[in-house]
Amino acid sequence: MNKVSEKDKKVIEFLQDNFQSDFLDRIMPRISSMANIGIIWILIACIMLISNKYKETGKILIKALLVSTFVCNLILKPFIGRDRPFEANDDVEARIKEPTDSSFPSGHTMASFVAAMVIFCASPVLGIMAFILAFMIGLSRLYLLVHYPSDVFLGSVFGAVIGAFSVFKFGSKD
Repeated sequence: MNKVSEKDKKVIEFLQDNFQSDFLDRIMPRISSMANIGIIWILIACIMLISNKYKETGKILIKALLVSTFVCNLILKPFIGRDRPFEANDDVEARIKEPTDSSFPSGHTMASFVAAMVIFCASPVLGIMAFILAFMIGLSRLYLLVHYPSDVFLGSVFGAVIGAFSVFKFGSKD
């Protein structure tokens, strides 16, 4: 884990030193906040639930988000207990209000990739748009210096796996 942590630290330092801009300082917190408590994905699930075509997908999405929340916030984060970049390095300052929970994995990213995978399985076109948004949310967490790259990368992997599992487990058995 130390080698990953050293690479993570170098990427964070690189981001802090080279990618800060007024435009990104305005847009990245907004992108990130769309995934606070999974709100964008919950809203999308609710819209799907009132649609005849995507009602089943909406149900799967809600269940998948619940599984993701349980795995991320009740198992992985407490068990791993990884400090966030701004906690581990005095030279790094978060660009948003500092989160208080553990860094690994990124819950914003994990929930986003769960949702993107569930949506993709129902509609590849909508899924691609959801994956683009999920990717942007993950990038925002890096830009805002509240996660390491491995938090975001593995959050996306865990999320995609939980999303696929949820489609298999909770989907129609017809």
